[in-house]
Amino acid sequence: MLKRVSFIIILNIILLTLIELSVRLLLKINNLPLVYKTSNIGDNKYDFLTGYYNLPNQKEFFEKNNYFQATDKYGFHIDGKRSPSNLEEKEESEFRIFIIGGSTVQGQNLQNKFDPISARIEKKLNEKLNYKKKFLVINAGSTSFISSQELSMTQNRIMYSFKPDLIIVLNGTNDSTQGLGKDFYLSNSHAYQRNFYFNVNKNSKSFFYFFDDLLSKNISTYFLFKKIIEKTTGVFLFEKNERLYSKISNSIEKKVYRYLFNIKILSNISRKETPIMVYFQPQMLPRNFSKLSDADKLIYKNHQKTNPNYFKDKQFFFEKVSQEIKNDINFKNLNFYFNDISRILENNEHYDTYYSDHVHYNSLSRDIISERIVKDIVREILKKN
Repeated sequence: MLKRVSFIIILNIILLTLIELSVRLLLKINNLPLVYKTSNIGDNKYDFLTGYYNLPNQKEFFEKNNYFQATDKYGFHIDGKRSPSNLEEKEESEFRIFIIGGSTVQGQNLQNKFDPISARIEKKLNEKLNYKKKFLVINAGSTSFISSQELSMTQNRIMYSFKPDLIIVLNGTNDSTQGLGKDFYLSNSHAYQRNFYFNVNKNSKSFFYFFDDLLSKNISTYFLFKKIIEKTTGVFLFEKNERLYSKISNSIEKKVYRYLFNIKILSNISRKETPIMVYFQPQMLPRNFSKLSDADKLIYKNHQKTNPNYFKDKQFFFEKVSQEIKNDINFKNLNFYFNDISRILENNEHYDTYYSDHVHYNSLSRDIISERIVKDIVREILKKN
């Protein structure tokens, strides 16, 4: 009897394992997530300050012909000629710059360690001003970061600990697309932070929620089963509040308010010893569609098929921010610079390809953006010396 029960148990374990492996293979072939990750990021990247951040001490690697940077012990990307070091100390001859933002700063679809915007800025500055200082540009970008996370990282980690001479923020697109959630008083945060908070609260109150969350994050078969239920019933089983509220029409104005609120605080914390330069980044939008290359137009059309309002809503956000900044007199801080470069790629006379997907740049556009930033930095340094 015992042998029979053991045989049945082992047989079921083997069967369930085979089903699980088959489901994982199917999801991987179709380039779909294997398990639930909080806001598509995952709990293993949790950071108490910003909700999540880059994993520290990671090695560089190539995957599908794309380069992925190593990270140092702080989670900062190791680009260009930089090597891991103790950033809590600084040589007198060093001019230390941090650049922060989302994945466009971090670097996506990279060719090598010299391809990110940070590495390009560092190289250009050392070529143009090598007789003044040795420039070190540290890439503090992290995927999907919005302005509230950039503000928190800037004030409470970078300015507090790492002796920056200049901070550059390149942002805009994530603030236009990241949802506000159900409750406005919680909306100055990333969806990951809110979902992580809600999940922890639910799991601590109910064993069912804890068990459901555990299975969703570890078992592909269970995750797929829940996604099928979502698809067939229209009932949200993951991040319900975030996904429902994203459809409310007035959310774009509130996203503009959130962005400008955080930018104003960045302006307030900038100082003579650590100026802050914010760059409102370029993106493909309906207004520049006619100037896109054929390859970029294809990217645009393919994304619009699955997200019909994506570009229209993003353009509304970008134009609203640009207009508000022009009319705002609260940015008159001598140590703060807001640079609207959202149209820098629109004068595309030769119809060059600038994007590797609907958000991220390629090497050519990264070079154009870095050249503009370097021009501003050189002008300000020469002005002060």
